[in-house]
Amino acid sequence: MNYRNSVQQYNNTIRNLWESKFKKAINASTKNIVEFSQPCFHITQNESPVWFIGMNPSLVKSDDKHHDILTRNSKLTDSLVAKLAENQKNMHENYQYFKVAKDFFANDVGIDELVTPIFHDLYPIRHTKQNEFVKFLGDSSLRESLDEATKNIFDQIMPDILVIANAGASKRIKEIFFKDVQSNSTQLTYEKNGKKTDMIFSSMLSGQRALDTYSRSRLAREIRETWSSKNKE
Repeated sequence: MNYRNSVQQYNNTIRNLWESKFKKAINASTKNIVEFSQPCFHITQNESPVWFIGMNPSLVKSDDKHHDILTRNSKLTDSLVAKLAENQKNMHENYQYFKVAKDFFANDVGIDELVTPIFHDLYPIRHTKQNEFVKFLGDSSLRESLDEATKNIFDQIMPDILVIANAGASKRIKEIFFKDVQSNSTQLTYEKNGKKTDMIFSSMLSGQRALDTYSRSRLAREIRETWSSKNKE
C-alpha cells in the first residue's frame, strides 16, 4: 500500500477510535488530568525514506482560536477534520519541535535525501506533560488500539529509517515491534514481508530534556552511517 492510502487508512482508524474508545476512556478515568481534545491526525507530507517519531503532541494553549478547535467536545465532522488538518500544518511550520528537527536533518545530518523527514506521533492524544499522559494511558484497550494503528501504518510503508526521538516512545516502540528481544541497543532492525526498517532510538531534540551537543552529534552520525549502509545493500 502506498503512503497516501496508508495515511488515509490510519486516519480513518483514529477517527473511529475517537468515537468508540477515547471519550469512554476520558469519562472512565480516575486520572482526569488529561482533558478531552480532538486527535492529531497524520497530515500527508512529502514522501521521505526517514520518519521522525515522537510520543504525543502537546496541547498548545497560546493560540485561543486553535485551542478552541482542539478542545471542542463535538463529533468529528468533515469540516472539523479539515480544521484540525489546517492546525497541524500550521504547527509543522511554526512550532519549535518541528523547526528544531528540520534544522537537525538539514544541518547536522546533512544528507539531501533525508532533509525533510515525515513526522508522526505514536499516540495522537494532545497533552503537554508526558508523565501525566503516560499515567492516563496505562495498559488500556485504547492504548492497545493506538499501538496497533501505528504498527499497521509502519508495516504497510516500511520506511528505510525511523528516528524515535523520545525516551518514552522508544520504550513503547521496542515493546510493540521487538517484544521478544531483550536489548538496550540504540538501533534495531525490523523486518516484514522482505523489507527492512532500521529504527534508531534516542531522546528529544528540543525542550528541557533535549540531547546535549555531543549526543546530538552522535545521533546525526548514526543516521548517516545507517543510510550509507542501507544504500550499499
